[in-house]
Amino acid sequence: MRPESNQNRVIKAVLEFLCKTIDVSYQILEYPDEIERNISACDALAIVGSRRVAIEHTSIDSVPFQRRDDNRFIKLLGPLKSELAGKLPTTGHYLLAVDMNVIPIGVKWDDVRQRISKWVQKVAPTLEIGSPSTSSRHFVKEMPQGVPLEITLYRQLGRDGQFNIVRAAPEDLENQRIEVIREALVSRGTKVTKYRNIGYKAILILESYDVALANPPDIGQAFIKSMNELDAAKLQDEVYLVLTDAEPYCIYCLKFGDTVFPRASISKEPYVT
Repeated sequence: MRPESNQNRVIKAVLEFLCKTIDVSYQILEYPDEIERNISACDALAIVGSRRVAIEHTSIDSVPFQRRDDNRFIKLLGPLKSELAGKLPTTGHYLLAVDMNVIPIGVKWDDVRQRISKWVQKVAPTLEIGSPSTSSRHFVKEMPQGVPLEITLYRQLGRDGQFNIVRAAPEDLENQRIEVIREALVSRGTKVTKYRNIGYKAILILESYDVALANPPDIGQAFIKSMNELDAAKLQDEVYLVLTDAEPYCIYCLKFGDTVFPRASISKEPYVT
């Protein structure tokens, strides 16, 4: 037997959350997308109470292409944390900051990482520990020779000798989050709304694993703004947000019928007709 996919675990978690809330049971009928590979099919069909539902699941980022950028970030810069730990002057600790979506493809990762490592070891001794009196003397921001992106090194008080790497959130983070959710509502949402034609309720699940840039209120507000830009008749009947960074998952209802986050009201009525 194949191990259960993450997608199917999340779908079951939402169905259990819904059924526990309205005190009914559910049964998954099939996973059409695993069967119909050559056509656009939803991820699951189920019966909740006495109603049939069609479910589509998708993962969302906080900015476009975030997971692609995550992979590049880890591959290029991840090894530096252990490589530079304990090798920089004390007192104080260091943060290497990189903007999101600036790491290009087609670079020699080992070569670029070595150049960054040498630059950090060169620059670190010149920095003062950050305080109100040091002004801008506690950091350096530049594009080192042979490094195809701008990086910033900070020196901060405490945690002597530690070295960490962070990504700076884009200034237009909320606009980018709205773009991501709007795309999910359109591209993935339409896969499930077409099942209304054969009597199904349409449910969309948005999964988020981003603990650095995302939280339920911000995602909820971005959802509302995205939803208001679209044709209401084409929106899903229900939309759920699932945070999967830890178990048990945290589940929030973003839309239930005509009610929306943060006042979405989950009702038993549609499921006991």
